[in-house]
Amino acid sequence: MRHRRFAVAAAVAHDIELVARRGDLMVAERDGAEVLDWELILHSVEAVDLERAPYRLGMQTDEGLLVGPAVLVRSDGRCHVFRGAGDLAGFPGFD
Repeated sequence: MRHRRFAVAAAVAHDIELVARRGDLMVAERDGAEVLDWELILHSVEAVDLERAPYRLGMQTDEGLLVGPAVLVRSDGRCHVFRGAGDLAGFPGFD
């Protein structure tokens, strides 16, 4: 298995902007899998009320914009955990 971590400065879930106090995106490739596994844990500067639902998620990283479908697994208003639910456009690959 290969994996890669990205720092996320901001994200957009549909049209809702999430400015990050801290954001970590983990991307993993499992042997034999056709789809990447990925998860975003984002601590937002301001409290944001999000529904546990699917989102089109855009994430700003140092390496550019990464975009993909994700499901909000949990949120307490400031800490949001999104689980990838498909391809991650803009992913630059593994080092």
